[in-house]
Amino acid sequence: MKKILLCLVSLFVFYSASYSQDFTFKRLDPNVSLPIGFPDTAIQMRAIVTNNTSNTYNFRFARIENTMAPGWSTSMCYDLCYTSTIDTIPPPPSPAYNLDPNQVDTNFYIDFDCHGNGFGTAIVRMYVEGNPGNYSQDTFIVEIGAVGIQNISSIADDYELKQNYPNPFNPGTIITFSIPKKENVSLIVYDVLGNEVASLLKNETLNTGSYSYEFNADKYNLSSGVYFYKLSTSDFSTLKKMMFIK
Repeated sequence: MKKILLCLVSLFVFYSASYSQDFTFKRLDPNVSLPIGFPDTAIQMRAIVTNNTSNTYNFRFARIENTMAPGWSTSMCYDLCYTSTIDTIPPPPSPAYNLDPNQVDTNFYIDFDCHGNGFGTAIVRMYVEGNPGNYSQDTFIVEIGAVGIQNISSIADDYELKQNYPNPFNPGTIITFSIPKKENVSLIVYDVLGNEVASLLKNETLNTGSYSYEFNADKYNLSSGVYFYKLSTSDFSTLKKMMFIK
């Protein structure tokens, strides 16, 4: 696995959405996928902020997308937490935050307030005060209840992970797999660097049978490129490659 990924790095290098060379804002916690059975859940996801220069920056955080399942909401926090209706923190005309030279911190986090099963995506942008074109951003995703999965057969003789179809795809594709017994299943998407970019199933308990998962790359704010999807259970693991072309 590691050898395959290292070989591909020289051919395809894709970064998460980041448009500043001076500082970075990156999700620290992985995106969250929970099985059915979490009717009222509060999930906190943290990010790391890094100043790569000897300059001091004044900056704000802006929630530029907030697509939530019905009854869900998000709230951003840095020095303090703000209500779910505020899309920029600190809200003007309050003074912007300061980022000292070579400073690294994990003070930013976003709270997902989830009620019932569903899918939520929040894209947060950290930008320089007075120069919004100088920014870095990342995507925070929570899914409860494996929203995109369908049981297509209750019979399966063996483990199988099929090639996604269509491939290449834009933006949606179908991933089909089979398991011969009831067990916990994970279906994870990785980029060519081996970073987890989408947790489609995370230890989801599934019965014997064949399943299809409708994967939509736009939900995860992915760039065009090669990705890998991996099916894992306690007794089986396999990996396949797919290509997303915008």
